[in-house]
Amino acid sequence: MRARQWPATTALVGLVVLGMAGVVSVAACDPHPGADPEAAAGAGSGLENLTPDQIVAKSREADAGLTSLRGTVRLEQESGTLEYALSVDRNGACSGTVSQGGVDAEVRRQGGTVWVKPPAAMLRAMVPDAGPELADKWLTNAGLLGGLYAGYCDAVLRFATDGGPLKPADAVEWSRTAVRPVGGTRAVILGFHPGGGAGQGGPGTVAIAADGPPYLLSVDQGGKNALAMRFDAFGEPVAVTPPPADQVVDAGGYRITLGIQR
Repeated sequence: MRARQWPATTALVGLVVLGMAGVVSVAACDPHPGADPEAAAGAGSGLENLTPDQIVAKSREADAGLTSLRGTVRLEQESGTLEYALSVDRNGACSGTVSQGGVDAEVRRQGGTVWVKPPAAMLRAMVPDAGPELADKWLTNAGLLGGLYAGYCDAVLRFATDGGPLKPADAVEWSRTAVRPVGGTRAVILGFHPGGGAGQGGPGTVAIAADGPPYLLSVDQGGKNALAMRFDAFGEPVAVTPPPADQVVDAGGYRITLGIQR
């Protein structure tokens, strides 16, 4: 038997792959103050008639007004499938699930507090010394556990605001492939091909909304660490309800390993 870190290592691998491949979500709610109004006009200004670089630039500008979104990130790895589906906003609110191999942990964050509710099998892997007092409870602490899951929340927002194929990157080559519906929204599909270098992943596509503000709706990339990202609920409030106090346990006094045997 050998131990593999879960989900800390998979999270880091995912972030490295995304960063090196230049893949990110870009979405917006309102145009950024002072930004060109056409930058968020989407199809109204003939987005699909622009060059790929111009389309990317307009979507990047639209990103400046992003306040919240819902994102699903799915990364295939040798150690299994890592997926997180989270609604996040700029004030730190976060709600959703993080799963490894189809096993979901519920996650909530409000302010600086993170709560994680793992199922029984995951709990045994995360907290080897867990007793019955932790069964079906929300775990919270500001250390390793809280930092890891806060990282997933931050990653979704970071993918949407700070970098990826929609930020300037000399290593990414763009091509326009089609205009078709994505999640019920007409979208311009752009192909991308990362430049050379280990860890950058294979070619892929992004879908940018052609009706309304040019939000990025999806990213799909092949290669060894294939990934898929989907984004919606732009600008919608993220409501987080703290768990009942009697259902919360401070995990700071427990040994947290975040490991699982296989």
